[in-house]
Amino acid sequence: MRPALATKLAEPALPQTYVTPLSPAHLGLVRATFQILTVDRDRLTEMFYARAVALDPHIQRPQLISNMVTQRLQFMLVLTDLVQQLDDLPRLAQTAAGFARRHGIYGASDPRFRTARAALAWTVDRILETERNSAIQMAWNAAFDLVEALVSGGIPAER
Repeated sequence: MRPALATKLAEPALPQTYVTPLSPAHLGLVRATFQILTVDRDRLTEMFYARAVALDPHIQRPQLISNMVTQRLQFMLVLTDLVQQLDDLPRLAQTAAGFARRHGIYGASDPRFRTARAALAWTVDRILETERNSAIQMAWNAAFDLVEALVSGGIPAER
């Protein structure tokens, strides 16, 4: 059997659905509030990882702690890429797929973004106090839905 074919057969079959882009209003709100989140990157990443470990104790905390400076940098790079690519679905799909592959490295039990989504949503809610602004909360939820759909095997819709 050819190596490429063996790799394709080993991957689980994921449902393929078409995903549509964020509305311009949601895109604008996510990008504007992301600027607020990046002002205190350390707080953002500390809160995110603390919540992720609380939600999924199987995450290998010692591995994270041993190289947290690098992990924080990587987290911010991926998060920045995801936010910047929200209006470029083919690129976003590639970034999301890479994220999904790396997510399992840290022992997360769900490779489809659920723990990361829940931890990030909780962190965003706490930092931005989105419960006071449902438009911001809806925009971030739409972004999370989009990335989760792509991580789960969604196909960017044709424009």
